[in-house]
Amino acid sequence: MTSDGTYRELSDEAFTRERKKLLRVKGSVEQRHFLALAKKPEEFIDFWSDVAVVGEERVADLERLSENEYRDPPPDTEASVYQTWTDLPPAVACRTSFWASVTLDHIRNDVLHSSWLAANGTGNGAARIDEVLGNNEGDSAANAIDRTVRTVLRRMGGLPEVRGNRSVYVDCPFSRAWWRERFVRRAAAHYGIPNVDAVRCLLRTNQTYFEKFIDRIVFRNSTFGDERVRSRFLSCLAEARASNSDLENPQKLKPIFRQAAAQQGRLELSLLSDDDLDSALRQVL
Repeated sequence: MTSDGTYRELSDEAFTRERKKLLRVKGSVEQRHFLALAKKPEEFIDFWSDVAVVGEERVADLERLSENEYRDPPPDTEASVYQTWTDLPPAVACRTSFWASVTLDHIRNDVLHSSWLAANGTGNGAARIDEVLGNNEGDSAANAIDRTVRTVLRRMGGLPEVRGNRSVYVDCPFSRAWWRERFVRRAAAHYGIPNVDAVRCLLRTNQTYFEKFIDRIVFRNSTFGDERVRSRFLSCLAEARASNSDLENPQKLKPIFRQAAAQQGRLELSLLSDDDLDSALRQVL
């Protein structure tokens, strides 16, 4: 730790201001210039140089990644991300300004290429930039450029102005990997789950599934604010999913969470013994 115990991150106020400027006009000269810079790592880093950096402690760099590994890290890569940054406090790991700084440092140190931030789906980031910059046909071109700029900002650290606070958890690959694996590890720490991979597989069902999970667990956490309850719920849900493929549908989560909230209202789940907690949670699955 450094003497002041603070982690290096971008100034939240300045970084937010720059994001809003970039999103002000769809297809603007500023947006086109920004995407062109995303293909040139040194110039992309320089673009953000006017945004102040606060704090001193840097997290360790990851090993160099491929574009596919960065865009959609496989389970072993996500596990490595969390292991490398295992001491990171959750209060820091929920900040867009922190993950943006981490992303820029990894571009600076050649762990990843800045154009990768523009990738969407299974495509190549540089190719997407070339495609949208080469299209000059009115509103459709402006919208495509704006969507690509938003993708870059989401990948950097999240885009809360548009996507809400969930964005840092689900849109930034580094942050998503860290949080997803943390949920897995904390569940295992509480219950010694025999098949940790079942929980890991559950949380990797698809992007929408993880987003629904984050919405309910993190932002509506009167039921799951207690880590022990959250961990047991995860283990029960993972076990149930193994024998009920319907639970792979993100839409099935809403009624489950609603019933869990009803159980919380009746029983105060955090006060139950492990056996009673297990029984209460299994009733909602």
